Amino acid sequence: MKPFGGNTGLYALVAFAFAVLSITSPGALALITFITPWFFVVIFIGFFILFILMMFGLKHSDLKAGARSEFRIWPIIFAILILLFGLGNAFGQQTLNQGTGSTGTGTTSTSGTDTSVTTTDNLTVGNNGAPGTPDETATDNFGNNVLNTLVNPQVLGMIVVMLIGAFAMFLLTKSWIDND
Repeated sequence: MKPFGGNTGLYALVAFAFAVLSITSPGALALITFITPWFFVVIFIGFFILFILMMFGLKHSDLKAGARSEFRIWPIIFAILILLFGLGNAFGQQTLNQGTGSTGTGTTSTSGTDTSVTTTDNLTVGNNGAPGTPDETATDNFGNNVLNTLVNPQVLGMIVVMLIGAFAMFLLTKSWIDND
């Protein structure tokens, strides 16, 4: 698919415009700065693994046979994960600061300190140590909000239910058993 036909000058102009817009946008620059080393590391490790396998006798024809469609999805999954982490790193705190226009209902004492976190014997316990209650996710720290969301009992319960469902489908369909 060539939207501009064979005119390489238009492609160069579009690429230059995209490069200028990317370098002047702090968010795009932060995204590119974050994901570039990760893509390099993943590609470097992949080539290094292929080099070692070919050094120990893997043939090119075996390599082609191993590149079936179910194995081609993994690089796409890794690329999407790197992109999602990059978007979270580049735009997460900025999006948190912009918010949705509503204010949070955090609990504060009269001195202005947050009372939802207490420290006991160098151990930080959320929500005054009440068991089964999640920590606050309306803080100013994006990383803490993501972590508190992931370890929320409801989210962990949903993950367990989804894993049970996935294993049930996997074991009930028996598509993984070769019918000889």
